[in-house]
Amino acid sequence: MFGTIRANRKALSAEERKRYDAAYCGLCRALSRTAGALGRSCLSYDMAFLSLLLSSLYNSPEQQETCTCAARPLLRRPCVVSENLSYSADMNMALAYYQALDDWNDDRKRGAKRKSEALAKYLPAISEKWPRQCRVISERLTALGEMERANELNPDIPINCFGELLGAVFIWREDEYAAPLNAMGAALGRFIYLLDACNDLLADIKKQRYNPLVAEMNRDFTPLLTMMMAECTAAFDRLPVHRDGGILRNVLYSGVWQSYRKKNTKAGGVARWKTRIRYWE
Repeated sequence: MFGTIRANRKALSAEERKRYDAAYCGLCRALSRTAGALGRSCLSYDMAFLSLLLSSLYNSPEQQETCTCAARPLLRRPCVVSENLSYSADMNMALAYYQALDDWNDDRKRGAKRKSEALAKYLPAISEKWPRQCRVISERLTALGEMERANELNPDIPINCFGELLGAVFIWREDEYAAPLNAMGAALGRFIYLLDACNDLLADIKKQRYNPLVAEMNRDFTPLLTMMMAECTAAFDRLPVHRDGGILRNVLYSGVWQSYRKKNTKAGGVARWKTRIRYWE
């Protein structure tokens, strides 16, 4: 479910790619400072986007540094250090913990179980710093787990639940930006949950995993996804973005659609995608 909020790199300028990579590397470095290699394994484009959004909104002071890439030790890369990057790293760790736990519960992946156990020791400190966000993350993901066990087939219920989760994560501070950030995060969360359910529908049916779209398999969800993203971009446009506007709009208008387009291209377009779904009826 995580990893959707990424840029369409081909549509970024050279300078924008450099800036985007510096934020991503800065997030990786912040995670590494907290939990070493375990932290780096949690790295998510979603939280790199959040760090850029918060940095632009609050015009946060930044330090431009050069760091060594753990994946390529001989490579030195520019990276950003900022307060909002530390916040994004904490949210990244909390979400990664629950993602690993979900992978263990769904597919009994032993690696996921070990990762969730390793991450668990960092949760108390993160929860102490960000009690509201961590409380909402825990409550909403617990509710989603209950919906899954109950085989809830009204997709609006889990979609809105995940929207509430991401809306809470987007609120860094309780100030005048909290409401539009919550609206933006909630709309983006609803979009992500529905997009993920669409992309995984065939695999979930094959593996007999929960998916709230099973009862609406013949429906084309493109209009609804488009409406959700329109709500997200409308909330985004209410925010006074000071920098990185090109990157942020690239993600919202193009990047988030990449996995959906790829899935539909592989299936030969929406018509064939719906035909393949009917195969499983």
